[in-house]
Amino acid sequence: MIIWAVGTTNKAKLNSVALVVNKCFPDQQHDIRPAEVSSAVRAQPMSAGESQEGAQHRAREALRHIPDAHYGVGMEGGLEKIGDRWFECGWMHVIERSSGREGTGSSGRFEMSQKLMQKILNEGKELAEIMDEMTGEKDVRSGQGAMGVLTAGHLNRAESYTHGLIYALAPFLSSRTYWDN
Repeated sequence: MIIWAVGTTNKAKLNSVALVVNKCFPDQQHDIRPAEVSSAVRAQPMSAGESQEGAQHRAREALRHIPDAHYGVGMEGGLEKIGDRWFECGWMHVIERSSGREGTGSSGRFEMSQKLMQKILNEGKELAEIMDEMTGEKDVRSGQGAMGVLTAGHLNRAESYTHGLIYALAPFLSSRTYWDN
């Protein structure tokens, strides 16, 4: 049994972990345990670096909160400016307790509209808050996420985050030949 300490209680993120670990380690049993931890970054991260930092902190804190976990997983969505355009992206970080090895990956990025960014930049709102207001739904971030809304349901948050989490697991999935000096 592999115990995964996940630094969130967000259902979409937890679903993403379940999808990925069952795909990547199909012959193992998995116990996915949420841990309510802080990201130690702003509620709305505004750079790739800040989102990465949040994911790393969540992974470390999850391991601290769940002492028998084999792996700590942190995921942090945030915004980043590339040129004059803003994008949303999720960053994932995995730590193996026994070895201390770590891996990082990210989801794909999607461009934010000027309308959404004006609300974030001028009104100081989080993307999740704006999506709830605009859709009339509660807690969009734990369901389809902004990416689900903006892709008309073709790609929800759990699915969107799977690629980034698989990338973060790459050091544990492939030969150490590629990773060790």
